[in-house]
Amino acid sequence: MNTTTSSARTSVGLWILLAISYAAAFMPAGTPGSITLLIGLVPVAFSLWHFTRWAGAATAWLSFVAVAVVSFTGEALGVATGLVFGNYYYPDGPLGPLLLGVPPLIQLQYFAMAYASLMLARSIGGALTRAAHGWHLVAVSAMAAFGMTLLDLASDPWHSTIGGQWIWREGGSYFGVPVHNFIGWFFETLVFLLIIQALLNRPRALARIAEPKPRGFLLQGVLLYGTFPFAVALIPALQGAALPYDSLIIADAMVAVALFAVVPLWLASLLALRNEHTRV
Repeated sequence: MNTTTSSARTSVGLWILLAISYAAAFMPAGTPGSITLLIGLVPVAFSLWHFTRWAGAATAWLSFVAVAVVSFTGEALGVATGLVFGNYYYPDGPLGPLLLGVPPLIQLQYFAMAYASLMLARSIGGALTRAAHGWHLVAVSAMAAFGMTLLDLASDPWHSTIGGQWIWREGGSYFGVPVHNFIGWFFETLVFLLIIQALLNRPRALARIAEPKPRGFLLQGVLLYGTFPFAVALIPALQGAALPYDSLIIADAMVAVALFAVVPLWLASLLALRNEHTRV
């Protein structure tokens, strides 16, 4: 198989995974957990594959490990002490088996969110095809951390207050979620995003990033971020009739956050692609 054919098949494969990631938002309430889990792994597969093509396999997998280790450590400390995010716990069942009170499967989703947020921030910061150093690196990392925290802002009350996937023992002022959670989320994500940025500044990774990419490749990476607000915005449309009034109010608020906070940041990253000196 020649290089051109392999590149074309990779591009098609990534578009298929991206399409499935968007289509996952249409899953109705009551979908079996096994199917939900399987579909939820599609953005993770996309992220690893796309990251490998963008910056090399070693950088992609080391970044995956960094996200998994830092986020699991933060979650385990958070569940045990309440100091990182607030006083909460994970019940048995909804997110799979628990280890030290934390469902390890959730780290997979964190990686997909982290990669999507990183692509968004590096697009806005003009660093999709070149290095970020010094304060530029810190600023891009902070923007990615804000982007990831915005996703949590748009979805946490749905998953916790309504879905019961994790429980805030003392509730909180933001639809049952404490503001402490979002502060902790920002700084935890900033830690592993800074680690990823350091990995991306290694010579081999920089050389891979600077290589010409197929048309639409960088666009794919930035489009991944849009799968998250898209899913949040569809919740009331698909499940609104089955929700009690209090839950519907929360769902509507999450839609407002997704549409008027998350989506504008995503659109800014799409517009910023025009400034990249590559075909996108």
